[in-house]
Amino acid sequence: MARIKHLALISEDPEKLAGFYSDIYGLTITGRSQGDVWITDGYMDIALIHQKNVKKPKGLFHFGFTIDPAEKPGIYEKMTDLGLTPFDPRGDNPDLDRPFVEDAGYDIDGNRFDISVGMRDMAEEKQRPKTPAPR
Repeated sequence: MARIKHLALISEDPEKLAGFYSDIYGLTITGRSQGDVWITDGYMDIALIHQKNVKKPKGLFHFGFTIDPAEKPGIYEKMTDLGLTPFDPRGDNPDLDRPFVEDAGYDIDGNRFDISVGMRDMAEEKQRPKTPAPR
């Protein structure tokens, strides 16, 4: 069964928000890129996305599933059959270096989610070819 292990929040000041969660709840900062900050409690990862990077209101931006690698082909086939083919989220911004996501998708209501089989190796991630997001 896929597990929701990732949330993304939009923030005007991700560093300050990361400090809050770190100081108050003991979450650990695990990465930074282009003003965004990633934090974790060891199970759930939270991306604190800088508002300037997505130009959307503060709040929940997307969530992410972590799936078993053996389930990936079946899940992708079901999504594609519905016309909801997963895509590389770096397609619109090839400079992104995201350690927690392989692909992204939209549900039938248009809500975005990430899909991953686990944490990505950053050197490998930077070498991965980028494909454009669907329109």
